[in-house]
Amino acid sequence: MKSTLHKTYCSKIGYYLKNLFHLIPVTLIIGFLLAGCSRRSGDAPDYIAQLDDAIDNSQQYEEVKTEGINELKRQLSGATTPAHRYLLTAMLFGEYSTFNSDSALKYIDLSLRLARQSGNNENVYRSLLQKADYLTGTGLLNEARAMMDSINKDELPDALLPDYYGNMIYLYSHLGNYAGGNDNHFYQKERAYKDSIMGVIQRDNPAWLWYSGLDILGTDKDPSEIISQLREKLEAPGHRDSRQAAMDAYILAKLYEQEGDMENYRKYMAHSARIDVSISNMRELSSLEELASIMYQGGNGDIDRAYKYINFCLNRAIAYPNRVKAVGISERLASISQAFLERNMRQEQITRGFLIAICILAAVLGFTIFVIIRQFRRLKHQSEDLKESNDSLHDNIIELKELHQNLNEANERLKQLVEDLKEKNEDLNESNYVKEEYIGYVFSICSKYINHLSELKKLIHVQMLKKNYDLVYKETEDFDMRSDLKEFYNSFDTVFLHIYPDFVDDFNSLLEPDKHIVPKEGELLNTELRIYALIRLGITDSVKIAEFLHCSPQTIYNNRFKVRNKSVIPKDEFISKVKRLGSYAKAGT
Repeated sequence: MKSTLHKTYCSKIGYYLKNLFHLIPVTLIIGFLLAGCSRRSGDAPDYIAQLDDAIDNSQQYEEVKTEGINELKRQLSGATTPAHRYLLTAMLFGEYSTFNSDSALKYIDLSLRLARQSGNNENVYRSLLQKADYLTGTGLLNEARAMMDSINKDELPDALLPDYYGNMIYLYSHLGNYAGGNDNHFYQKERAYKDSIMGVIQRDNPAWLWYSGLDILGTDKDPSEIISQLREKLEAPGHRDSRQAAMDAYILAKLYEQEGDMENYRKYMAHSARIDVSISNMRELSSLEELASIMYQGGNGDIDRAYKYINFCLNRAIAYPNRVKAVGISERLASISQAFLERNMRQEQITRGFLIAICILAAVLGFTIFVIIRQFRRLKHQSEDLKESNDSLHDNIIELKELHQNLNEANERLKQLVEDLKEKNEDLNESNYVKEEYIGYVFSICSKYINHLSELKKLIHVQMLKKNYDLVYKETEDFDMRSDLKEFYNSFDTVFLHIYPDFVDDFNSLLEPDKHIVPKEGELLNTELRIYALIRLGITDSVKIAEFLHCSPQTIYNNRFKVRNKSVIPKDEFISKVKRLGSYAKAGT
């Protein structure tokens, strides 16, 4: 009766624990989903990670750029010859042309004045072309057009013709963009100047590949050769970051886009943007702007990066300053910002839903813990009763063994009485059968008891996490699971081998000679023999055996499979043979 009551309470504890453990993974899943809402969409490729790193370190690049400019200014202050001063002012304009528009204008005007003072017409034209390029880049298109119209193309040296046609392409590209449409007369003039530049630019010109790619872009010409040369140039050992390298990477990306290779399009667009950031190019960040649009993808892409990139472009345009460029970037920023805000609002709604769900689960979890603590307290009292029952059961087992001996003695005394002997033998057979079933039952109960004690210890660990140390100490000071388990297994081995003393030898007779299982010194049975001892007692379910031996069902399955592979008889007959090993008659009962 007491044992049945104990089993009832244990099953209740197991029920509540099962529900508790089911709630934990659900809570974890919700937590992971909640954390995932704030995570970026997917892992970034290496080239995007490199670009992010460059943007994060942009301040350091600007400091290096500023140091180089200051060094040129120191050299200019010590220059004595007009030619040297012109060279240094031209270099300062080159540095400032992509870094600071006001300073760039100052030094191009100074460079132009020095060229005119020296009477060097080639330097005068070079400075005029540079200033026109600067005016176009800052959005002063009318001024740039007027300056280009003032230059007599026929008077230009051959070395400056590529710069002239390049400026015209740049100017009419901007005019066409501001005019709108895909085929206005500005774009037609741009096309004509593209044809012109290809007739004068030499292959050794650093910009030859750029203009060659630009000439192919938008046409049905085969770009494979130019793509190959651009890649070879950009990936060559010792390649250095420069404005021309950024332009080459940009045109290569556009050629890949035209070919439909979107992966390489993104890769080289990011490469171009990274170079622009690393050389502190504040005037023209077209590649980063376009990459922001790629990331945005109509609101379905990496909005976080798109928002970061377009803000970086806007801040650079304002710092340059280039008001025309800033207005154009602001239009893109508005769309990306709207998508960014909408995405954040959706995430906020999802987060709110998850938080509500977690609060509900937390309430259920708290209630479950409360019920478990109550049942735990009841189980404590039942455990004391169970201990008394186990002691009584142990005494009964000893008495049963004594009775068995008395029956054997009586059997010897009554040999002469055939009928009585037959009846006694039948009684003895029946007693042995009941004993066999009873021992398996008793040990199964003991195993479950140990399992429950283990679960109680886990619950006590939970109390320790809650710092209920007094309660934990009070409940655990008398527990010694390992000693109980060892004693339990030793009792099982002793009783089993008392009933089936030849079991080990009989079992090994089913195995290959060189693969017999022999217990270690001091052991009666080991784990493998104990598994098949339980099978001999009629317990064949791996889950029940695992509970008895305190290991996983997979471990039981693996051991059974390993031992079965050593068998000298067919594997499908192995279990049935084991069940007939060491019969009680053979064991001396």
